Formats: sequence, C-alpha cells, structure tokens
Amino acid sequence: MSTPSVTPEDWKTGGLALMKRNWQIQYYFYDPELQNKNKHGGRLVAVKGMNSYKNLQERRAVTKIIIEKEIENNKKGFHPILKKYVADSSLTDNELHPHLPFISAFEIALEKINCTKKHKNEIRWAIERLAKKSIKLKYSDITISQLKRSELKRMLEACNLPDYYFNKIRGYFSTLFGELLEYECCESNLTRDIRKRKVVVKQREILSVEHFKIVMDHLEENYYEFWRYARIFHFSGSRTTELFSLQAKNVDLANQEYMVTIKKGKQHKEVTKVILKEVIPLWKELMEKAKPNDYLFAKNLVPGKQSILACQITKRWYRLVKTSDAIKDHKGKVIKITADFYALKHSFLDSLPTDKAQMIASHTNSKTTSIYQVNQDKRNREVLKEIEII
Repeated sequence: MSTPSVTPEDWKTGGLALMKRNWQIQYYFYDPELQNKNKHGGRLVAVKGMNSYKNLQERRAVTKIIIEKEIENNKKGFHPILKKYVADSSLTDNELHPHLPFISAFEIALEKINCTKKHKNEIRWAIERLAKKSIKLKYSDITISQLKRSELKRMLEACNLPDYYFNKIRGYFSTLFGELLEYECCESNLTRDIRKRKVVVKQREILSVEHFKIVMDHLEENYYEFWRYARIFHFSGSRTTELFSLQAKNVDLANQEYMVTIKKGKQHKEVTKVILKEVIPLWKELMEKAKPNDYLFAKNLVPGKQSILACQITKRWYRLVKTSDAIKDHKGKVIKITADFYALKHSFLDSLPTDKAQMIASHTNSKTTSIYQVNQDKRNREVLKEIEII
C-alpha cells in the first residue's frame, strides 16, 4: 500500500472550520493478481470512519488510529478491495476462526445467522456502533479469541445507550457469540455475565373505542386502501411483516384461511391463520384483483408482483394519522392521535378472552398474549372493587 494521506490536508493543524468538511483517508492498494487481470496500477481506497466524531481533537485522534489500523491490517494480509484476509490461503473470506479481529468475526457470524432482514439490519447497526467505539478505545486490533468481557462492556458503555437499547444490543451480541462458540472462535459467551439493565416496562397506548371509530371512518373516506389494510390487520392477529409477505396462492378464501411464515429471531414456522367473518368482503376485493404469485399488499397496498417493506405502514400512519389535523370529533374538534399503528393489534386482542386471543395471534403461551391485553389489569381491578368482605 502507498502511504496513507488525509483530506483535508491540514487535518493536524487547521482550526474548527475543518469540522464543516467531510474527512477521509486515502491510499493506493496494489495487488499483483488484479494488476495482471486489469492491467493498471493500484486501486484507490477511501476510509471515512472519523466523520461521526464532532469534537476536533477526537476526530484527529480517531483519524490517527484508523491510519494505524489500515497499515497494521495490511501487514496482516487484509485485502481492502476484496474485504478479506488473504495472507493465509487456508482461510476464506467467510470462514470464522479465532485469529480474526473481533469486529470482522461479528460481521461474518451475522451472515451465518438465520433471521429476518430487519433483524439482521438491526444487528449490523449494533456492530457498526461497536466498531466506532473500538477505534476510539484502541481495541480494534483485538482478535475474537483475545477479546475480554471487560473490553466488550467498556465498548457497550461507551455507546451511551438508553437502558432498553443497551439490553437489546447485549442480546444481539449474545446471538453472535452463540454462532462464534460453535466455530470455536472463543471460549465463552462474553455477554452472559454482563448484567442487563433494569427497565421500567411502560403500558402500550391503545385507541379508545371512540377514537378508533373516528380514525377508521376518516381513513375509509379519504384513504380507502390504507383503511382496508388497517381493518384486515386489526382482525388478523398477524404482524405487518407477515401480511406483507402473503401471496394470493396462500389464501384459501373458501375455508376462511391463509398461511403465513412467522419469523421471530431464529425461529421460522408456517402457520395457518383464520379470516374472520367481519373482513371476508375485504379479502374478496383483494383476491379478485390478484394473480396467484402476487403479494396481496404491494405498492399502494394493492396486489402486485413486488413486496414492500413493513416500515411503509409506520410512515403512512405517522403522515396520515399522527400528524394529521383532519381527524376531528363530531363537534369538529381536531383529535391528536398519539398511539401507533401496532396499537390496532393490541386493541383487538385486548377485546377478546385470553384463550381466543392466544389462538388468533398464534402465541405459544398465554404469557405472551397477556402483553397485548393491556387493559386486563384494569378489568381485574374493577372485579376486585365489587368483592364483598364478610
């Protein structure tokens, strides 16, 4: 590799005006095999891991660390174009082994985990967050077999995460260590003895009966396709990720059933769900327009060939409901809705007896169902109020 340089050139001596610019490290990397195939010199490599630091002194320090890391990785045989170590030909770019830098080991382990795309992206974000802190703490060259629990904890604490997200990220890395242990990259799951933080579980907000009717009437009048999806979702007991992956060929309208794949963490299972009578006409509308391989809820929430992301519903609810000034009560007063779209599922399951709610939601135990029945405690309190003490 050539000697790395930095843009801006005066990164060591310039003033605060430097913080308004994007920094990057660049150098040329030379690979004889690539040169023979492509008949040109070195390939330009650009690295930009320092721009998230908003303090000038910190950014300078991190830039220096990154330069040292690039040089050290080059000595160890890291190929920045192919993004793998090539010094040892017995080890491939997707093979886990104890001598990998721990961030690289996490990244490779992630690709081996069987989980949803959304879950994988969340873990990838956690790895990227940890990678930034590893550079700042000068831990980035530590191999996965050498990584200590205390070092992992310091990096997690340096992320300055709220307690809830700290616990989630701790869980993500626990999953990665489960994979790494199977490949004998380390001796133990380092997250096991990093204590969870105490979190106050807040009760989920759901729409009142009155507000639910007002919102649904507003959607039906102004955004019919969204209203149709919201109503189907409300009575389905399913998640949006499941409904958005549903194809027409998996719907048996005659028997009021459809089959979806429930993906939670590593567990994937096919489940046959029931179509309740209240929404059969809406399902018929969709099926009449759909071809066998069409997704029922594609672009614009109508049947189509390409599936869409579940986050589209959250964005649509935020735009058309939560920030809308057009939703009004019978007196013309604007109602501000703060509950999220997923509250529709909670609202429906909360209205049912626990055993029926458990069946509709395909929960394996009633404890999970109780999370959705947010007003059960209130109903229990009302029962207690009627007790006569003799």
